[in-house]
Amino acid sequence: GIFQLQTPWADGAASVTQCPIRPGQSYTYRFNVTGQEGTLWWHAHHGFHRATVYGALIIRPKHGRSAYPFAKPHKEIPILLGEWWNTSVVDIENWGLNFGVTPNISNGYSINGKPGDLYPCSQN
Repeated sequence: GIFQLQTPWADGAASVTQCPIRPGQSYTYRFNVTGQEGTLWWHAHHGFHRATVYGALIIRPKHGRSAYPFAKPHKEIPILLGEWWNTSVVDIENWGLNFGVTPNISNGYSINGKPGDLYPCSQN
């Protein structure tokens, strides 16, 4: 992830490192990415949003083509894979913590936030 040097309020759990963003309100994140580059991801840390709100964050080299360690890409297409379960995210997390194992296999997957074939989940 992004190094949050001197901006800890820009990354963390609601009510721990920052106040939660209330419904109908907005918040502008301001953080420094000096010396950082690459394809990263951002995600929410609060409630059900932590499992459903995420996206790509691309920090390109400052000096363009000469800064890449390879030929400058002709095109970039971020691909984000997601998963979801037919149960509460909190229940899944608690189950894993109680038994000391990773969660069960998810019930569905998404690519860039869009589900694929929902069979047999479409029957639920």
